[in-house]
Amino acid sequence: MNEQLIHTYLSGHATPGEQRELLEWLRESEENKRLFFEMKAVWSGLQTMDKLAESDRMESSLRMLNEKIDRRAAHMIKPTVSKSSFAVSGKWMLMIAAVILLILLPLTWILREGSTSDITQLYVTNRSNLVKVLYLPDGTKVWLKKNTSLIYPEKFSTKQREVILDGEAFFDVTKDKKHPFVVKTSSFNIKVLGTTFNVHSYKEDVQVSAVLESGVIQLQSAQGDALVTMHPGQQALYKPDTKELEVSYVAVNEHTSWRYNLVTLNNVTIHEVVKSLEENYQIKIQTDSVTLRDHRYNFTYDKGDSAEESVRMLQYVTGLNCKITKR
Repeated sequence: MNEQLIHTYLSGHATPGEQRELLEWLRESEENKRLFFEMKAVWSGLQTMDKLAESDRMESSLRMLNEKIDRRAAHMIKPTVSKSSFAVSGKWMLMIAAVILLILLPLTWILREGSTSDITQLYVTNRSNLVKVLYLPDGTKVWLKKNTSLIYPEKFSTKQREVILDGEAFFDVTKDKKHPFVVKTSSFNIKVLGTTFNVHSYKEDVQVSAVLESGVIQLQSAQGDALVTMHPGQQALYKPDTKELEVSYVAVNEHTSWRYNLVTLNNVTIHEVVKSLEENYQIKIQTDSVTLRDHRYNFTYDKGDSAEESVRMLQYVTGLNCKITKR
């Protein structure tokens, strides 16, 4: 992929033909989407910088990112379309290995569909700082964020596909009109046929949310009452205690890029960026940020990268001297 095409698109000068070419490239693989998000993050962050210094830093930042693209491309294996197996880059292979090593705790409960039967339930929890990916029995793909748990049956029933979520997850649901897919949480339910969406609902949350990427979903109360039908690009914020519901259009990528192990920070101070890096990498960062304390940034980094590489990206974006002082 020609990196210049991405630069042209981000600057707003891409022709309709170039936009179609970029879209086709993004559809080829998850790795392509990840690389695009990283380049977009660098570009967005640099928009907040002083215009006189922007050119040199932009060149340095993009050069570093292009080197990363080249390194990944050298080890990338083209993914297949199969839902049962897929080829991946080295980093994705590590993620798959992590999923395979998950502790699956078998649970048994009673589901009533005309007659009573025992169905084995599987419990998956992600305590890792990295995203975990798994496939459900129907081929649905799920990304689990840190401190997220999912309960799902070893085999879906003949009536509907039902899972129970505590935490944040992104779902790419296999389409099946005869068997609706239902995500149950402690605060609300989501009913779909086949679509991609993000759910954020921890048990202790006062406000929970859903963001729809594609398709159509119905947001329901925990009791099953319909709340709203959502369309692509919309986010629903819901407060279970007060029943307050707010639906608005958002930049979907900002709410879903975490599934590529990316941390996306928007309109934040340098202090907030440093705090995020320190918490994720368990390090201490020294930087002279006094002169930029009122500046705000859009900054994204890959948790799979080393602490040194992410801090170096911060230096390129802000122009500050940053140093890791303690691990």
